[in-house]
Amino acid sequence: MIRPPVAFAAVFAAAVGLAGCGTVGVAAGGVTSGRTSATATPSGSAGAGGGVRMRELHGKYFALAIAFPGRDTGFTAISGYAGASSTLRSWIERTADGGASWTASRMASGQHQPGAQAGMTFVSARQGWAYEPGLFFTRDGGATWRAAHTAFRLTGPVAVAGTSTWAVGYACVRGDCPAVLYTTDRVGGTFRRLASQPTATGSVVALQRPTSSVAWLVVAVPHGRLRLVTTSDAGRSWATRPLPRPGGVQLSAAGPGSLWLVSYGTGEGPSLAGTLYRSTDGARTWTRIGHENALIVYAVSSRVAWAVQNIPVRGNPDGANILRTTDGGRTWHTVLSRVNTDVEAFVAQGPDGAQAIAAVSARNGERFVAFSTHNAGMTWHHTTLPA
Repeated sequence: MIRPPVAFAAVFAAAVGLAGCGTVGVAAGGVTSGRTSATATPSGSAGAGGGVRMRELHGKYFALAIAFPGRDTGFTAISGYAGASSTLRSWIERTADGGASWTASRMASGQHQPGAQAGMTFVSARQGWAYEPGLFFTRDGGATWRAAHTAFRLTGPVAVAGTSTWAVGYACVRGDCPAVLYTTDRVGGTFRRLASQPTATGSVVALQRPTSSVAWLVVAVPHGRLRLVTTSDAGRSWATRPLPRPGGVQLSAAGPGSLWLVSYGTGEGPSLAGTLYRSTDGARTWTRIGHENALIVYAVSSRVAWAVQNIPVRGNPDGANILRTTDGGRTWHTVLSRVNTDVEAFVAQGPDGAQAIAAVSARNGERFVAFSTHNAGMTWHHTTLPA
């Protein structure tokens, strides 16, 4: 079942013993959140590999992240456990033809691998990051990956704008320690601590950068409360903005002042009915749009957005809908509906294009299938991932 990207990261972090830094069920929409034929070696570098082709997987696996830095170039990370095994296995898949075909890396074991990270983001088709809870980078289109050397031990959300990268870092691996924002202007470069940190201190559970100057952060402060903070001058100063109501939220920034937000009230996670809000004035005021159940929004403008809704379809307990709106969320149209399918990673490629990775239940296990559209969801192409 799809989860807000950072909410899933909290579940995943807990599974590997990293829940101590206080991440909660709050997330940012869009690219995560999104690697190729590579397997990390103990030294942190990775070599290209062919991978074994497997149509069905037996165990519990998740498509952790997806990124499409170009129309044709895309990456996805898959991680999980085979059968009753307690050994984490992960790999990266890459496409160079818009999702028509994919190449899988060799499986790697353990948490400290690029494929075991919960997020991906790229500054170009060749240079990008895999992050949370670690931090890896590639400069050759995913042929090799290296572990980044940082002053922080645990990595939270990462966001890029142009060639600039911001990363949330924590000094602790376990325990309560505040998040710190770091920046670098080069993929794989040295991270510098931002001179001015956000006004609210705690765990940063959502980070959006619609431009190089504007950033939005959702911060979990003590007692489980959330704060929305923003900068319009690349972090030199910060301001607090109101959230429409308390509880978990999923945030998608379509532009410097255009924000979409799904609020889950005081419950945790998107299994609860969420209320959709939209702001066109930089979160100074919010307009309630309507209720949607388990809706994860990926906005591309103030009017156009995609959404994923994992709900029973035609009576089947596992089913997924992909929806699209062109009127600011007032009406939604289902553009893809599938049974026996959980959409686990999604990225919008503008108003007419989108890519999704879904886990499809099979008789003897499950397989991952990539779906793509370039005509606003009127038609979809799909292909089974090779690993």
